[in-house]
Amino acid sequence: MTKLPARRLLWTYGAVLFVFLGASAALTPLFPLYQAQWHVPVPMLQAAFAIYALTLLGALLCFGALSDHIGRRRVALMAIAIEALAMLQFATAAGIGDVIRGRALQGLATGIATSVLSAGLQDAERARGGLISGMVPMGSMAGFALFSAVLARFAPQPLHLVFVLVLAALALAVPAILALPETVSPKPGALASLRPRVHVPHRARAALLRVAPANIAVWALAGLFLSLGPAVARLAAGGSTDPLLGGWEIASVMSAALAAMLLHRKGDAMMLLRRGAPLVLLGLPVILLGLHARHLALFLPGAAIAGAGLGLIVQGSLRALVPLAHVHERAGLMASYFVLSYLAFCVPAFAAGFAVRGLGLTATTDLYVVLLIGLTGMTLRALNRSNDGPAPAETAA
Repeated sequence: MTKLPARRLLWTYGAVLFVFLGASAALTPLFPLYQAQWHVPVPMLQAAFAIYALTLLGALLCFGALSDHIGRRRVALMAIAIEALAMLQFATAAGIGDVIRGRALQGLATGIATSVLSAGLQDAERARGGLISGMVPMGSMAGFALFSAVLARFAPQPLHLVFVLVLAALALAVPAILALPETVSPKPGALASLRPRVHVPHRARAALLRVAPANIAVWALAGLFLSLGPAVARLAAGGSTDPLLGGWEIASVMSAALAAMLLHRKGDAMMLLRRGAPLVLLGLPVILLGLHARHLALFLPGAAIAGAGLGLIVQGSLRALVPLAHVHERAGLMASYFVLSYLAFCVPAFAAGFAVRGLGLTATTDLYVVLLIGLTGMTLRALNRSNDGPAPAETAA
């Protein structure tokens, strides 16, 4: 592929992925407003969080490899159409039921888009595509969460406006994708690929097992911040109801993750994992100190430190896996990686949401963070004891 088409693919698929993943975080700062305006009980808010993750996982399992058979552009356009329906549902929502239905559609669309756009980025250029796939979620979630919080604080129609803007961005994405060259030649087996399964190429299985513990820990941390994070931040701020707190909390984590990725663009996979785990271990106790001291000036820096570790571990995981799949295996491998990641993202956070009812928010957060510290500590110990770095194919250029 020549440089010009490759650059167009990187920019277009990267921008569309930015919109999809950013839109998934735009809802988080609005949960307290939904609760206040519609008198929504906490379990219903958790249902809105859970349904997104469940439909996303279903989409990854069923549609993750579809673009390997029928082409990237067709599947990307299908994801955009479903996401547009979700945005319309949010923009016209009159109750939490509308939000839950919109989240179900959004999870389906995001699951389809995540695998196809990540694969398309790697088709364009393996090293830079993998770097963009790792960085875009962090930058987009930080930007959209903060943008949504600002709109909720200062703009009219705070529960609707951000979704109208996302819908406009999706409309612009359609002609941009239609103008791209297709990077995958059609091959038989499209219907068979829809059977739910986890497909990991044989040569990538050992690497996936190696990075799994650290990856599970940081995605579970992201799940905490994107579900209970705004409530925890309000508690750390002494009970403030400012809607900007949810945006600042997510932005602190994700922008630090993005900065860490940018500073380590050329690091190999094992080095990134070894540097990321200690940052997570340092940041998590600071988060708890800020929560118990009711001191936001401790809580947010702790979130940022842990977020930097999150970014390095996610980037290290992708950097170990991306080179190990052939072109017609990439979407399936990315789907498998994100199935593992989103299970870690949603299951612990969903359980924590119900634990809050019996234990309270502070005790639940304490327990959640202590478990993450234990898992990350075990991961770091295993990494330090290992004398085997990633194989040459696992190192990014």
